[in-house]
Amino acid sequence: MTTGTLVIIGVCFLLAAILFTIPTMKQRGLKSAIDVFSEGVTAISFLVIFVVFMAQIIARYFFKTSIGWSNEVSILGYMYCMYFGTGRALSADEHVVFSLVYDKLPNKGKLFCKLLCYAAMIVLLALTISPSFKAIMKMTNVTGVLKMPYKVVFFPYMWLLVETIIRSAFCIRDAIVEYKENSRKEVKA
Repeated sequence: MTTGTLVIIGVCFLLAAILFTIPTMKQRGLKSAIDVFSEGVTAISFLVIFVVFMAQIIARYFFKTSIGWSNEVSILGYMYCMYFGTGRALSADEHVVFSLVYDKLPNKGKLFCKLLCYAAMIVLLALTISPSFKAIMKMTNVTGVLKMPYKVVFFPYMWLLVETIIRSAFCIRDAIVEYKENSRKEVKA
């Protein structure tokens, strides 16, 4: 496969994910549209990894040959799974957390920690957008087997930055709403 073919296939996958996202965005808003897009690309990436992995097994054990590009496609699929799945894991609170001290804090302390954490993420990731974009645009290398430009390979990292910033803002809003609900429950009790 040539680089052009791979880029066209990738663009088709992204367009399909966008087309599935548009109706959701009109009905439920930006957060839901980001969820559908991220989950769609992550699912497609994982499917590509699985199919390539199975093709490599079949080729190796039944046809006694190796597929040269399978390892590179699997690595790229994994990278895209990570780039597009990280924000979803953040908003679903499915990431690694060491909360021994946090769990012992009162509601105000928990709110403060959440606000501090998400605000720091927003500020620090926003500061990295411009340097990251410049670094990606300066890349001139290509991948070893598929000869894909690194600009294409690493550009989804920009999505990871932007999505994480947006989701962190939603997490701040959710933390404030959760704090208010918990405060109301304490007053009633």
